[in-house]
Amino acid sequence: MIFDIKSISNKELEEDYEKAMKELDEFFKLNWKRNKPQIFVVEDRKTINKLREKETEKWMTGWVYGKNIYVLKKENFEKESSHGVASKESYFRLIKHELAHCFFLVLSNHKTNPDWLWEGVSIYLSGQLKHKEKPAKLESFLGYWGKSGRDVYKESGFAVEILVEKYGKEKLLELIKSLKDINSEEDFNKKFEEIYGVELNYDLFNEI
Repeated sequence: MIFDIKSISNKELEEDYEKAMKELDEFFKLNWKRNKPQIFVVEDRKTINKLREKETEKWMTGWVYGKNIYVLKKENFEKESSHGVASKESYFRLIKHELAHCFFLVLSNHKTNPDWLWEGVSIYLSGQLKHKEKPAKLESFLGYWGKSGRDVYKESGFAVEILVEKYGKEKLLELIKSLKDINSEEDFNKKFEEIYGVELNYDLFNEI
């Protein structure tokens, strides 16, 4: 497949990018100065499907590939997605969500398992929890090892929020960094217990 790519000038998007990068840099402590992520704005669902080489769900509006992010054009959200019109705030959070994945990849040496941690960190840091209803009980997110799915978005952000508020961000960053040496769910659970001093289970997240 062939794609015609061109550079565009978008002051609002450029400001969102700089703001998100600054805030994420402060959290992850990377001091990212060179070879920073670039944003590719995708016109429509048809192009998304071609880039992804498959039919995509209409809720999917952004993704990360390598160190770059791809997002659906803001003006086409209502027509090309299931999210309706994108506000300035919601689009900024989308940009920040995908950029958070880029930071995660640097720290983890490109490891993305477990998916609940991978997605939860981006949901938490992007501020998307503000528009999500917290479940009465967290009871499914730990099942997302080696697989992904729309349901992981319902609980994972709240799980990460609990970890940060209860134990601080340093342990979370340590956990992400440890992923480079993790190759199984069993190894991850052991590392989690080593870092946090508690067993990884739902009770930990529902005792708040």
